[in-house]
This record gives sequence, C-alpha cells and structure tokens, in this order.
Amino acid sequence: MGFDVHVGLFLGETDEYEAIWPRTQREAFLDAINASLRAVGLPEHHEPRGPGATTDASLGASMGSYSSHSRRTDRLDWLARHVAVRGTVPSTAPPYEPELYQAYDVLPDRRIAFDHLLATCGDGTVVLPQPLERLMWGTTPDGPACFVSAQRLQAEATALGYVLGFADPAVSDSPIVDWVTREPVADRSFAGLSARLPDDFDSRQEWAEEALLCHRLLQSADDVLRTGALGLTS
Repeated sequence: MGFDVHVGLFLGETDEYEAIWPRTQREAFLDAINASLRAVGLPEHHEPRGPGATTDASLGASMGSYSSHSRRTDRLDWLARHVAVRGTVPSTAPPYEPELYQAYDVLPDRRIAFDHLLATCGDGTVVLPQPLERLMWGTTPDGPACFVSAQRLQAEATALGYVLGFADPAVSDSPIVDWVTREPVADRSFAGLSARLPDDFDSRQEWAEEALLCHRLLQSADDVLRTGALGLTS
C-alpha cells in the first residue's frame, strides 16, 4: 500500500472513482472543510468541477510505500529542523538531538520553518490553494485534520529542494525559484537560505530518497495552485 497526495476531489467522475469515494461523501467532506474555514473567518474553498475542470490523471503524486515513507519522513523532518534552527545541513544522520526539536518548536519566526511541508507528510492532511499564515486544524467526517497552504508548501519544498540539490542547476539554483515550474515562488521567506548538502556523490546518494519525496511534495503543491483543487494525503 502506498502513501499519496490526491489532488482534485471532484475532477475524476469515472464509475471506478465513484465506487471508491461516492460523490455524496465527497460533498460532505468539502462541507466540513468549509465549516472549519468559516469558523476562523477564512473564505470557503470552491472545488473546480464541471466541463471546464481538468481531468488530468497525473495530478498529485505517489510518495511511495508506507513501509519506506515513515523512514524518509523521519529523516526529512530531522534535516528540515536542522536547517531552520541552525542554518546548516546535519553532519550526521539520525538518531536525533532532543534539544534541536525543542528549539524548532519554539522558533519565533515560522517563516523560516518547514511546518507545512512536514505536516503534508502525514495522513489526512488537507492542502488548500489559499494562503494560510500558520498550520490550521479543522474537522472532517473522518475526524480532525490538519490544513496546510499549497502556497507555503511550494515555498518550503522549493527551499528544501535547494538544500538537497535535487534539480538541474541549468533550470534553477535558487531557494526561491520553483524547480518544477521554473517560476519564482510567491513566498520569498527563504531568499537568504544558504544551507546546502556537500556537492559530492556520497552525500547526494545518502539523501536521494528524501530529495525525491521533497520533489513530489513540490509537484503536488504546484498541482493544487495550478488547478485550484485541494489536495488530500492518505
């Protein structure tokens, strides 16, 4: 079984899709999301649908198998926190330093944190196309859910991708230029980021799976922003 980011609640209308998640259940899910948004004074989300909606089956991304996802997320979490707190990449792989986690949790400036990216690695996360200043918690028919902003996810995944060096420098070599779209991101919080993995084969191979995970998170954020359709992790 895999861990995926699904983009587009209402874009797929095939019989197979209806059998997996009936439209009435999807509507109830969206109603609950909007109730949570209204409760904190945010605009409702209007999912694109109908003849003008895209039916691109490649939207979203597979993050890989559950068996490998938790390990990669654990390592990506360690790397992201180290970059946010110390401005450098870790010189060692896990095990971790509790002090670093504590320092990350109390960072006064969340603009240099990777909260949205790390939350999107969890099950039942809702990725919204509209901006959110912070992570938000709401309720769905399946229970509590974490809401993240695709705009912020794009910025964080772009920055961490820069740290990991997973893109072709001929495309971009900047922490604020999206490696997939080749366009500057709207959120420029990471403009001054200088942390980089050593540019050698062994270092890149050590973090290759986490770099791929980061790339797929960026791809999913771009899909949400491009289509206006929300994303769901499962």
